[in-house]
Amino acid sequence: MVIANIGLAFEWIAFFLLMGLGIYTMRVIKNEKKNYLENAQDILFKEFKLITPRWWSVVDSGSEEELLFKRLDTRYEWEARFIWNTIPDQKNIIELFKEKIHARNILFDEENSVIHNPSDFREKDLIKSGLYEMVRLEGTATEDRSERLYYDAFLIRNLKSGQYMYAESKSSILNGLVEGPYFEEVMLRLTLVERPA
Repeated sequence: MVIANIGLAFEWIAFFLLMGLGIYTMRVIKNEKKNYLENAQDILFKEFKLITPRWWSVVDSGSEEELLFKRLDTRYEWEARFIWNTIPDQKNIIELFKEKIHARNILFDEENSVIHNPSDFREKDLIKSGLYEMVRLEGTATEDRSERLYYDAFLIRNLKSGQYMYAESKSSILNGLVEGPYFEEVMLRLTLVERPA
């Protein structure tokens, strides 16, 4: 009888700890949205300045041409990669973008994906300058014909040099809803690194 009561007490303690952890997590996520721009960190990568959330941690990617972010303060699977391509490519940006997505074995769900053409970004300062063009594709997808995920990708190209950055945010479908809006903000707030005169 006493052993059964002890087991029941442990179950209740575990339940309340789990509830407390859930409430804490919800508060952290709610405050992140409020504080993103106030506490953002500037990360310089090649030609660009990225205004990233403070909770994104830079992880060694093993390449100077790649910048990798993960969340080390939570357990959910999410990552953002920014890959700089030094080899110029002047083909149509949409065809180039399709090649990059195909090479990563990503197959988007047609009914749950949104394509953003270069014209969708023409009001952004970086694009309005006439020096860059950008394209985006986001939605639910399958990777390697087995893993379901939320995938958001941008390709931004320097029109003069032909060099470009491929940026992707990859996570489980539910986690994409958490980090996805921040990844979008980082990409839409891209500015050029100010070089000394």
